[in-house]
Amino acid sequence: MQIKILTRYVILFMLILFSNVALAQVNKETKQNLKPTTYILPDGKIFNILKFDSLSGVWGKDRVMFVHNEDDDEKGIIHLVRISDEMKNKMEDKKKLNDQVMTSMLNKNAPDFELSDLQGERWSLKKFKGKVIILNFWFTTCIPCIKEIPELNKLVDEYDPKNVVFLGLTFNNSDQVRKFLTKHPFKYTLFPASKEVDKKYNISSWPASIVIDRDGKIKKIIYSSDKIHDELKNEINPLL
Repeated sequence: MQIKILTRYVILFMLILFSNVALAQVNKETKQNLKPTTYILPDGKIFNILKFDSLSGVWGKDRVMFVHNEDDDEKGIIHLVRISDEMKNKMEDKKKLNDQVMTSMLNKNAPDFELSDLQGERWSLKKFKGKVIILNFWFTTCIPCIKEIPELNKLVDEYDPKNVVFLGLTFNNSDQVRKFLTKHPFKYTLFPASKEVDKKYNISSWPASIVIDRDGKIKKIIYSSDKIHDELKNEINPLL
């Protein structure tokens, strides 16, 4: 059953990253009097994420996986699953394969796509050829994604939209994104229902930022980073 869940919904945040970011997000939700995310253990019991360190101590370092689907996103639920040795090996093999695929995309033409924004306007990637394009793949209950947003917003303010465009793609639906934006302003042009585009770009880890040059070629792929603002800026400036 766990392997089936892994295949369908796997979203893994490694322990070192999550332990600090998750607690910060919980504290923020509490201070703002917002309804926090509900974390569910395998036995169906609700788990207090403030006790994450204790859980990881019992289950083992890097053995906690956060799993959810679209229905869970709607309800604000994340399931905690213990990673078995078999699951860990499969995930490591999958990551190696995915890294190879992503590396092979560098300096190649970025796959074109068409999506509608939150206002229903239809956009295509080729429309922006001649500009530097930044794609951010994210979703509404992804804690590292949320952590990056203020830094991504700074970038939008620092560049002329005539030269650089910032596009955010999420597999969440429009209603979920609008609800999210009431708590977390995101200045990227946002495109919900991006599931098929995620597949085109071989996205299996969130958040992921992709830098595309003026000729439409992929120049850089950056996953979750505490220095995402500086890293993206260092990639954008030489392309202008």
